Amino acid sequence: MKIKSMHILLAIIIIIGGGILLASELDLYNTTRVKSPRKTVEGLYDVSDIRGSHTLEEIEKYYQLPASSVIEAFGLRPDTNPKIFQLKDMKEIFKPVELEGEEYIVETDTVKVFTSLYLKIPYVSDETFYLPGKTVDYLIEKDKLSGKEKEYWQGHIFKLEYLDSEYLTASEFPKIVVEEAGGFKVTGRTTIQELLDGGITEEKFEEVTGFKVPENKLVLVRDFVIDKGIEFGEIKDKFIE
Repeated sequence: MKIKSMHILLAIIIIIGGGILLASELDLYNTTRVKSPRKTVEGLYDVSDIRGSHTLEEIEKYYQLPASSVIEAFGLRPDTNPKIFQLKDMKEIFKPVELEGEEYIVETDTVKVFTSLYLKIPYVSDETFYLPGKTVDYLIEKDKLSGKEKEYWQGHIFKLEYLDSEYLTASEFPKIVVEEAGGFKVTGRTTIQELLDGGITEEKFEEVTGFKVPENKLVLVRDFVIDKGIEFGEIKDKFIE
């Protein structure tokens, strides 16, 4: 008996569709990327499920770890935007360090260990056995380490260094702005707020760029002018003329 090709095609569609439906019910088939971390049996979000694509805002949302704590503990810029800053961005900021003969990169796992210690949520890392000195100091200052933890981590620290020598840390930022107010230099990392703090008036800003100072003053000057179709290299020195 011959089976019409249309019937065969229909049968295949039904079989495939049914398989996908069953897999979906069993949570074996998912075409969308789920960013939310898994929960442990205790109902807490699993620290081991923190990913490099998570932003500081998402870490705060899921783990109740203030974005400001991460910014301060790692010496990130005070104008770091938690909504867009991802943990994997740290490798673009900090220099790799050599620890016990191996290269270590400050990135996602470093934050996992910090989160675990800060929130007292168990996490066993197989790659992070040292932390930046300023991060350990922050944990001690906030009374987040037990006696044994404090003893261990104080003996396992390294100096955090930036890839960009002009990168302003949270602790140094106010000091540098004040010291350079008399001879302000505009770089690719200068924000509009820093311009104003450095003595550049809003009138001068409008004179140089042709635009008024935006409401969001934490945007980089470079990004602002490029968005307006202006070459950053052509106008950056005009602010101090």
